[in-house]
Amino acid sequence: MSLTTPAPLDDVRLLTDWTRRNRPESLPLAEAAMERVRRELPSVHRKADRFLRFMDYQAEELPPELRPWFWDSVARALLLTGGAKCLWAAPRAHARARKAEAEHGLAVDVDHHAAQTLLMARHGVLPAKEVSAFQKWITQTLPPERAYPALAELVTARAAAGSAPAASTHSLLAKSAKAAGVGKEEQSRALAGVLAASRGTAVPPALFTGAAKVFAATPPPEEHLAAFWELFPPDRWSKNDGGAWLRMLDASGAVDALARGDITPRGGVAGWLQRFSRLHKFIGTQQGVMVQRMPSGLYGILPRLAPRLRAEDRPIDTWSSEVGHVRLDAALLAACLAEDIPVQIPPRGLEFFFLEGPHLRHLFGHPVLGPRVERQVSRYHRDPHRTVRPGARSAIGLFPEVAEVVPLVRSRVERLMAEIGGAGLPRAASSLRALDSLLDPAAIAAFEGVEDDLAAIDPVGPLLRALRCGLPEELGWPAFDAAVAELGGPDAVLRVCSSWPTLTLVGRDRAIAVDHTGRVADLDLPAREGRPPVVRRLDGRFLVADLDGHPKTAYWSDRPDTPVPDWAQDEETASWAKEYSSFSKSEWSGYRFLPTPPQHRWSGQMTDGTTVWFGDDRGEPPGWHAWTGDGVASDPSLPDFFSRDPGEGLRWDYENLSLVRLPDGVDSPLGHADGLSGFRIAAATERPGAYSDDYVIEGADGRRARHHRPRAMGDPYAILRFPGTDVDLVVTQGRDITHREEVCCYSADDDTLQWEVLIAPVELRERTKGGLPFYPPVGFWHFLELRDPGSSRALRGVGPDQARALLDAHLAEGEEGVLRVLAERLPEVTHGATRAGVVRVVTAAAELLRRREALVERVRADRAGLAD
Repeated sequence: MSLTTPAPLDDVRLLTDWTRRNRPESLPLAEAAMERVRRELPSVHRKADRFLRFMDYQAEELPPELRPWFWDSVARALLLTGGAKCLWAAPRAHARARKAEAEHGLAVDVDHHAAQTLLMARHGVLPAKEVSAFQKWITQTLPPERAYPALAELVTARAAAGSAPAASTHSLLAKSAKAAGVGKEEQSRALAGVLAASRGTAVPPALFTGAAKVFAATPPPEEHLAAFWELFPPDRWSKNDGGAWLRMLDASGAVDALARGDITPRGGVAGWLQRFSRLHKFIGTQQGVMVQRMPSGLYGILPRLAPRLRAEDRPIDTWSSEVGHVRLDAALLAACLAEDIPVQIPPRGLEFFFLEGPHLRHLFGHPVLGPRVERQVSRYHRDPHRTVRPGARSAIGLFPEVAEVVPLVRSRVERLMAEIGGAGLPRAASSLRALDSLLDPAAIAAFEGVEDDLAAIDPVGPLLRALRCGLPEELGWPAFDAAVAELGGPDAVLRVCSSWPTLTLVGRDRAIAVDHTGRVADLDLPAREGRPPVVRRLDGRFLVADLDGHPKTAYWSDRPDTPVPDWAQDEETASWAKEYSSFSKSEWSGYRFLPTPPQHRWSGQMTDGTTVWFGDDRGEPPGWHAWTGDGVASDPSLPDFFSRDPGEGLRWDYENLSLVRLPDGVDSPLGHADGLSGFRIAAATERPGAYSDDYVIEGADGRRARHHRPRAMGDPYAILRFPGTDVDLVVTQGRDITHREEVCCYSADDDTLQWEVLIAPVELRERTKGGLPFYPPVGFWHFLELRDPGSSRALRGVGPDQARALLDAHLAEGEEGVLRVLAERLPEVTHGATRAGVVRVVTAAAELLRRREALVERVRADRAGLAD
């Protein structure tokens, strides 16, 4: 394949024309050299450095006096050819020409040198260091009255071609102008022209700083002021904070011109401010990009821009950036609020950065943003000033100069006190801890009598709520409870292996399979060291898989002496033989209807009784895929239960969708309709906080709840209606690091935590706190029922006097006192597990009371210390 050299290259006759006039005897050499240039030029698009090395070889074959003209011809040919690699090679050819002139002491054609350098500048390939070299050379070579215009033309052309102006441009122009006797007005005009032509380039901060000094002394022509507002750097982030640019804008009069309405940036004033904040929010470093503060100069000019920003009425976004990272700049947000500049309300999930500056009172005083920023400051005790304030934990202590924080903290103190006196026991205890942290010396000084209000809180409220709304010990699955007891209790259940609706509990020497009808079968296991085998009830027999042995083995219970051959190669048997970690949704929920394909082992399963779907929540986009009989369908789909749209502002939370067809006769506390039980779970598209969400949960029978999940809570999965009551509880994964080992139940009315249970068997427990009732996986909660309806009925009618008697008895006699009063005041409560649950919650209420009294004493002591 041959490449045709572009015709314009025939016009590159620098070398041959000069040789014909000055060295005619070398003309054949010059023509041969140019022919080689034309022949080799197409190769530059593949290997530019190789092309230059070949040209070096050609130059060595020419007489020294021809070499500068040869290299200038090569540079022009590269510019005419165009393309990234040609533009990379052209300035290197230009540098070789200048080097040849210097090394051989050749006379320089002044006009040609100036024209050639200007040509490089107009193509945007002249390096910044060459500008200084050109200024030095032309000042020494030409008369000042010619040198200055030539330099001004060069730097302007270079900027217009897209090359960032040299940092020393202002001083180079000043030196040449001084030598030429040019006035300061002309210097200011020339420098303004260079800057105006530099749009789209990374203007060095040093040049902005130098230009600010020049313009402060001699204002630039007004026709350039509008262009000054467009000097954004070309990248998605800046290499500085933009402060030097702002100082130049102010010194040049561009800020005043914009404030008067004489000029308007592209996109308007709001568009300029938005782009400036997005571009300068992060700075590029060797380690990547780092968040930075807005420059102080921005806050200096913001009041002058404010009238036009208010007139445009285009709300400013103070958190987004050009690089895709998000940081909410609280200082900029507060400054905008102080000037009544329209702003967008940040999403609830964003943390406030840079809580500093003189305008914070406007941020704390904002009806929406104030409570959010106070909660952040008081919760994390973060002092953005990095000022040491011993003992300061509340926003009052951290920002003593901002009076607007006092009513915000007071409101939160009142809310926490209300929760201590009326929320579920776990939430009440958590609120008491938060209040203890919030009441630092500054808050105590601000709230006279807060200790008396705290002392008046009665912990009987949370206790009464726990007893009336239902205890986890009241519910049970008879077959499961019996199997747990037979194996030796919750700490003797080493594995629970699901093949829904059958659950196999594995102990050290025995496995028991149960389902909704009762006990299904059991199997004695041989004595062994190490971890227990996976035992799963399938097709009327047990599959027993030893995953710790070498080699790993598996056998069926009806043929214990015959290992399953090549079972690890059989995907179906291999899947049933594995117990995945609790990070597998199907393992956590217990919904394992079919063998799990390897690519879906971390996801859930659901079924309408005819088709089974496998989750793919880690896919892009996430979804569910039906089992076709031959494999998993490639196209995502959902059961008809999910056919309707989740609703405006909502999206399906694919990982936590559920559906199952219940066995005949099962009346599930999770609800059901037409034999199906499951939940549509939709999350708000706008996250209310980092790692938190708002949900709408709807069951097959129409039960519905809204649920807010803070970052410490697990994902919601179902709604449990406590049998015998109208109390709905949102069932979620556990809190904090235990979210895969425990399950929480929150009141659907106010999201207060009512109770927690443990679902992980011994082999899957890593972080659980222990001491919780032991339950089966959530997918088997369909089979829960009241253990003793009479005991539960009695607890639903507990009154305040009975609850107080239980609490007083615990304070006086401990658990024995609780059991005594229970027998006297609530004799209908006879079931052992239910009575143990009552003792547990009364103990928690007593601990709440003791901790409340300790906090009251601490606040009183702190107040006394303040008085001293």
